[in-house]
Amino acid sequence: MDFETITVENSGAIGLITLNRPASMNAVCAAMLYELAQAVRDFDAEKSIRVIVLKGTEEFFAAGTDMSEFIAAQNGIDADGGLYGNSVRTIASCSKPIVAAVAGYAFGGGLELVLLSDVVIAADNARFGFPEITLGVLPQMGGVSLLTNRIGRAKAADLLLTGRHISAEEALACGLISRVVDSADLLNEVSETAERIAAMPAAGVRLVKQAILNACETSLRNEETIAQLSLMSADAREGLRALKEDRAPKFEHK
Repeated sequence: MDFETITVENSGAIGLITLNRPASMNAVCAAMLYELAQAVRDFDAEKSIRVIVLKGTEEFFAAGTDMSEFIAAQNGIDADGGLYGNSVRTIASCSKPIVAAVAGYAFGGGLELVLLSDVVIAADNARFGFPEITLGVLPQMGGVSLLTNRIGRAKAADLLLTGRHISAEEALACGLISRVVDSADLLNEVSETAERIAAMPAAGVRLVKQAILNACETSLRNEETIAQLSLMSADAREGLRALKEDRAPKFEHK
């Protein structure tokens, strides 16, 4: 299958997916997520592939979410998972480990892709954050439950309610990511980690991944409805309208 927003290649037991929307700094859109889900599904079905690696560029992993789709979604709510629900569920239910290589920005939808990964290795120049609150909306790919499950309620609330960005070091300290390495060593570290996991007994790896999935599945489904409803509020409409018009929003707080 030919892809427009990602590139895909095989390297032995490793399936490599590279985000490829450089003009938008890899901002996550529905088309990218659909293609990403398809690639993950294909690798999951391929017996020779044991581990999936997800990466962006040296400057940015994925710098946000395509906000034009948030604006379009305000015209109505999709009863089957919102903007991205089906694709997110496909990625989240992958039976094989996903290792993310993160350099530069991982904001909004980019951070949600990080949270959908099992092992996250970040360069020392990586930055993480959920800026959606500044527009009065929620992350649309399960970010609230994924983040809370990953780092706990107090820290998740801090990041989600303030919209602030954090460094790779702070992300490591709170358990958001697995390791931090020098940016020059990132791809080697990720490759070595993926190869090490691929060498482990397949049945054991599969059971570990299933145990992790069982802990997250219910909360992801519950969040889809809440995330969709967040797009319908008056403040969300004003926030996205202000973004489109390149001005400061005037929230009514309702």
